[in-house]
Amino acid sequence: MSEADALATVDTEYTADSIEFCPHAGNEQYFTCGTYQVIPVTKPTKAANGSASENGQPNGSTNGTTTEYSKVVDGDDSESDSDEATPPAPRVGRLYLFKLDGDTPIEVQRTETAAILDVKWSPTDSALCVADAKGAITQFDFADGKLSEKSKVQVTDESRLVLSLDYAKDGKGLISSLSNGALAHLSARPEGWEVTEEWHAHDFEPWIAAYGDDQNTVWSGGDDCRLKRWDLRAPQMATFINKRFDAGVTTIAPSPYAEHVLAVGSYDSNLRIFDARSPGLPLLEMELPGGIWRTRWHPSSERRGDILNACMHGGFAVVRLPDALAGGELCRRVDQGEIISTFPGTLGYGADWCRRKEDGPTSTVATCSFYDHVMNVWRA
Repeated sequence: MSEADALATVDTEYTADSIEFCPHAGNEQYFTCGTYQVIPVTKPTKAANGSASENGQPNGSTNGTTTEYSKVVDGDDSESDSDEATPPAPRVGRLYLFKLDGDTPIEVQRTETAAILDVKWSPTDSALCVADAKGAITQFDFADGKLSEKSKVQVTDESRLVLSLDYAKDGKGLISSLSNGALAHLSARPEGWEVTEEWHAHDFEPWIAAYGDDQNTVWSGGDDCRLKRWDLRAPQMATFINKRFDAGVTTIAPSPYAEHVLAVGSYDSNLRIFDARSPGLPLLEMELPGGIWRTRWHPSSERRGDILNACMHGGFAVVRLPDALAGGELCRRVDQGEIISTFPGTLGYGADWCRRKEDGPTSTVATCSFYDHVMNVWRA
């Protein structure tokens, strides 16, 4: 195992949580970075007589203000200890578009948005969808090296968050998870996206929703420590529930190379590989350096067993699965995977592989960490 060195570092100013490389031929050098910033709310404290001074500080105090921050990403605001409620902390975001020049990221565009939780490129055309903290999904069109807003759909109330989203393989459907425990399915219309189904899925935040191997199957994972499978033709009841997790389920990624192979990450720091037909017990389970927020299969079939993971407080780690498992030999493994590369991060949330063809044995990776609001480019 080796620790990679940063080839480039960018200060994103706002705390950063998502990275997505464009998958389309000719534009593989472009990628987006989404940010999520909680703006501090300063609340006046009362003087001894119960009144606040004009400057918001108690009389006779040189530092009488208290600053409260919302809990970031999970959408829960901090509770005040005083009798007066603090206004909800505003959450803002910024969508960056970068272009790689070699391994150097060049900022092409920045767009001010609501706080961003997830971003996905369409698998079929030059479109990008962004999930935000005001309950909306915004679609941007990508042309001539720039993004332009095309449409926005209010998936849920503005007080709720769209936590994740995923495209169907044909680009005509979206599955999203909402902070009230629901999943919402959206269908493409000429004028934009339309919510066609919404149902209660988890008792706590469903951090992730993802399509399975076919257009009718979706998976979800939540803070209730449940992995669930759904059939979009009758989504009101899960077709399978795995209750064997010790912490919240945070990321789900079907293999693009082997049918029925499903990678699942959790706050418990374990990467699990399941046979999607019988996902009760994992075929392989291995501990990573931290809770796993995002999991990315390598875009080249030559490295079909390599998985990039954003491991929160553990930074980032690239795992190499056994060849047989990566190739679809679905049986319980005695031989485990190995961590082949790591990269540090204060709170690793966003990670993705560049899809351009590489001459050497390594590939370009972009990652972002939250607390230090940094985006890095490195190779693994």
